[in-house]
Amino acid sequence: MVQATKSRSTKPAGANRRVEGDLAAFSDALRDVVLAARRRFGGSEQDKSVVALLAQLLATGPTRATDLAELAGLDLSTVSRHLSTLEADGYVDRAADPADGRATLLHVSPAGQRYLAEVRRQRREVLAEAVAGWSEKNLTTLTRLTRRLAKDMESL
Repeated sequence: MVQATKSRSTKPAGANRRVEGDLAAFSDALRDVVLAARRRFGGSEQDKSVVALLAQLLATGPTRATDLAELAGLDLSTVSRHLSTLEADGYVDRAADPADGRATLLHVSPAGQRYLAEVRRQRREVLAEAVAGWSEKNLTTLTRLTRRLAKDMESL
């Protein structure tokens, strides 16, 4: 849930309105990129969620389902459904947690790693088409600023 916060800016009111306008335009542009990507990449929302969860698990390494749900920002029941799909497809395996024999750790199987690599390759191809006319400098700037935004969002 997004919460509105009051800021105590010392900038003149006109500057604040300009920044708010820039942020509104950026928010709209980001939404447009996400929607265009969804249309271009295809697949159901569940497929996309399953891929995102698989990517999170690969980045995190072996982990419990409860921890994966927290990291992904999803309800445990949702994660459990997605994990069932991933296990049935052979993309995720379970192993006993050496620290607690009652718990299991999830990890991405070799088949899951190959599947995720293929999905990422396809997405990179689409992105390459989209930015084919961009200069190297513009692409580098976009990448740098996007990483900065992600880091700043995580620190909130």
